[in-house]
Amino acid sequence: MPFPLPARFLGVLLLFGAMGAHVGVWAVLLADLSRRLGLSPTSLGLALALQSLCGVAGLLAAGRAADRLGRRPVLVAGIAGTGSYLLLLPLVESYASLLAVLVLSGTVGFYDLACNLLGGDYERRSGRRAMNLFHAGFSGGAGLGALGSGLALGAGAGYGGVYAAAGAALLALALAALRLPLPGGAPGPAPAAGEKPSGRLPAAVLACAALVFLCFATDAALEGYSSLYLRGVLGSGAALAGAGIAGLYLAGALGRLLGAAAVVRLGERRVLAGAGLLAAAGLAAAALAGSPARAALGLVLVGVALSPVAPLAFSLTARASSGSGRAVAAVTAAGYVAFTASPPLFGAAAGAFSLRAAFLLLALLCSAIALISWKIHPGTR
Repeated sequence: MPFPLPARFLGVLLLFGAMGAHVGVWAVLLADLSRRLGLSPTSLGLALALQSLCGVAGLLAAGRAADRLGRRPVLVAGIAGTGSYLLLLPLVESYASLLAVLVLSGTVGFYDLACNLLGGDYERRSGRRAMNLFHAGFSGGAGLGALGSGLALGAGAGYGGVYAAAGAALLALALAALRLPLPGGAPGPAPAAGEKPSGRLPAAVLACAALVFLCFATDAALEGYSSLYLRGVLGSGAALAGAGIAGLYLAGALGRLLGAAAVVRLGERRVLAGAGLLAAAGLAAAALAGSPARAALGLVLVGVALSPVAPLAFSLTARASSGSGRAVAAVTAAGYVAFTASPPLFGAAAGAFSLRAAFLLLALLCSAIALISWKIHPGTR
């Protein structure tokens, strides 16, 4: 008997939440792992760059696999690989072994791609715009993963035990995913008889990749430099700086929930255009603020404004490409590249000019989101 749509919705939401929890655990415990291995900031940065590159490679391979084999094999492989690399982290004793484990973490790209493909499948099957809700589940999972890791460390658990527990939970989820109710997506459409498959992506997909790149480039820069700006330039205390950064994450989850309702009332193009303009306004306010509190409020506005952009871009990609794994992989890879490239580029701009000027440059990038949004309308209004 086929699973009803509500069960399929909950299944996809669970997958997004578990992926977010993995991100929260990894982020909180990274400092412990780095301290255990005695890594310098440069060594850690190179390791994280390798992880991002392996994630992109995993995404591109997963996109082709999803088109040929379907969603479930890619999903199960991605969850199992993610759980395996977390289980191996407590065993890492050297920089070389860390790099080897981070190569395996490229399977996160399989998991990431499968989630976004399944979200698009659900939208096409149900006729409802649910990607913002799925991504809100990811944000909530990341918060819970980070909170749970912090509480476990506070209770005396070692970082290795927390990594191992998270890895074991993901391996159990991989087994469950063999039977988990999914929306029933099929591999991408085959070319007509006598037609050669095109190597080019639709223009709408390329525009969505640009949206994701701009959104995640802004996110990555804020994550890396908000605290430095609030504390170093504006002279805030550690508590306010921490609250401002936490506000970014909480604002992301709230913004995605509000974005789902806004799309119903206003349509996708208006929400995307408004997101870009509001984010630009928030960055300008933060850059020109004379006090840490006002700057922090501006950054929170950026978090709320940008939060619906990536979910809507993935939703549009799925429709523009008929659920092509290769297309969704390309858009997802744009986000990975943005997270890798943005912090050093933002840092170079801040060094050449100032942090305030660098935030104003980010505001210009966010304004471009509003411009691009009007070029995309596969089923938008």
